[in-house]
Amino acid sequence: MHVVEALARLLLDLYATHQVSAVFLLVLIEEAGIPIPVPGDTLVMLAGAAPQRSIGYDVTVIGLCSLAVFMGSSALYTIARRGGRALLDKYGKYIRLNRRRLDRMERWFLRRGKIAIVLGRLIPGLRIPTTIVAGLSDVPYRVYAPTAAVAAIIWSLFYFFAGVALQHEWGLVTSLVSGALDEISDSVIWLRVAIFVFSIVLSGGTWHLSRRLRRARREKTLGTTISVSGPEIAAKVDRSVSY
Repeated sequence: MHVVEALARLLLDLYATHQVSAVFLLVLIEEAGIPIPVPGDTLVMLAGAAPQRSIGYDVTVIGLCSLAVFMGSSALYTIARRGGRALLDKYGKYIRLNRRRLDRMERWFLRRGKIAIVLGRLIPGLRIPTTIVAGLSDVPYRVYAPTAAVAAIIWSLFYFFAGVALQHEWGLVTSLVSGALDEISDSVIWLRVAIFVFSIVLSGGTWHLSRRLRRARREKTLGTTISVSGPEIAAKVDRSVSY
């Protein structure tokens, strides 16, 4: 525990000193599959909660965060694709990804297509597994790259402006950055509440979209059945009448 706290303090000191460049580097590391004690989404929110911002600052942070997310996830995708299933068997337990969960996510990919990658890259807890599954499933990079880029921009925009919305709580954010560990817990909880709410909203939206898609497919199938069966029924009726 002391090691984790010391590392968290080190990373927060790095952020306090270098800010934008630190956010880029740390988000890049996390997206490449290397866990860090201070989550990347929290760092992006801290950047959004900066007291003195400008349009140039906003564009720079969002752009660099999006680039870091895209580059890191692309690196992880490449490692997963080249490492194959043997890599999953060896290291999957560290990210709670086993063959059963992989098969389930692969079926989800087949049903949803590109939208599955975008949604998976946005849902906390699924972002890293989604990238790994895309690599293991041999999803072509020309398919993965644009969907990952779209998700990276959406993710960066959301967490940055979530930080902007929390700017009035700058006292808590300052205590987090200064390394006052006795106040870190409350600050992190406050920041993670927004993440949790986003997860619930996104999950609900995903469920609603999935339900609408299933309904549309059923209606399409029913319409096709009716259009094919209609002439056949009419013919049978004519024959029965003639008899």
